Amino acid sequence: MKKNKIIAMAGIVLAVVITIIIAVVMTKGKKQEGYVFDRNSKISMKDVRIYLGKSEFKADAAKDYFKKDTINSYTLKYFLFLDDKFKDSRNTEELLQSVRDYLNTVMPPDEADKLFTVYKTYVYYQRDVHDKMTTWGRPSTPEEAIDYLHKLQDYRRKVFGDENADVLFGPIVMLQEYPIRRGRIIGNQELYGAEKEKKLNDLKKDMWGDEADIVDNDTEPLDRYHEKLKIYQKDMAEMTSDEERQAKIRQFREELFTPEQARRLDDVDRSTADEKKNEEDYLAQENEIKNNNNLDADEKAQKIYDLQDQMFGSEAEAFRRRLVVEDELKQPKK
Repeated sequence: MKKNKIIAMAGIVLAVVITIIIAVVMTKGKKQEGYVFDRNSKISMKDVRIYLGKSEFKADAAKDYFKKDTINSYTLKYFLFLDDKFKDSRNTEELLQSVRDYLNTVMPPDEADKLFTVYKTYVYYQRDVHDKMTTWGRPSTPEEAIDYLHKLQDYRRKVFGDENADVLFGPIVMLQEYPIRRGRIIGNQELYGAEKEKKLNDLKKDMWGDEADIVDNDTEPLDRYHEKLKIYQKDMAEMTSDEERQAKIRQFREELFTPEQARRLDDVDRSTADEKKNEEDYLAQENEIKNNNNLDADEKAQKIYDLQDQMFGSEAEAFRRRLVVEDELKQPKK
């Protein structure tokens, strides 16, 4: 009886151990699929703007950037400035000496020493990370790209420490991770537009938190319009009439453009449709001429030439040049 209890207890312990192992394995797998950085990372749009160099960063204000913290939102941007300033250094030793001397001229010695120590680590990181990247291979899918960002940031954390690596590289990772995840949603051909819109809004909130409403505000209306067409690609492909599709397009244009801009787009559509119809009419008449057995080769050529003048007017020469180029492209390569 006692033996049975021991066996039962051992079974329970083993089951618990197996459960823990499975949980750890599953957690590790999910980590690579989950966000590298999300709204809890406290990376702000200001941090991103600093990295992008939009007004917030000024290299000659370096002495003011590092009074409190050596590693902050300005550090990586400043390192990139130093890389460029001393890009003609003949080797690493010369680069580091030049940077050390320069820092001592633009900020107090204690700040210069602390910043130089981090910059030295950064220089060797730049060299070593390329070797790591070659072993990871080039990502070919959004999923692989996210996994790649995870690996890269994990390596940075080993080099700089978790907190420092996240402060240094968080903004650039967000700039890479967010469009990858957006693109994966937009390019999903199984989802309808409304589903994509919801997922895109959820993504913004997940990654940017309280700043979600200002993300993507800099996107040009025309780019947003083309993106909207991709988002609703499945919906429009399943519409049964051209009238329904045109109504949806009109809705998007009214949402994204001013009335004048929408009118101009309509004019472009009409002009494109007219040109397409004109070319279709031309090709039909050209085909009739080519198949006319009552005309010899010279007569056919002359009639086709006259037809081009008639159908395309002042654009006839440009049309003929285009045909020549298209014929050349159809020829097999030698």
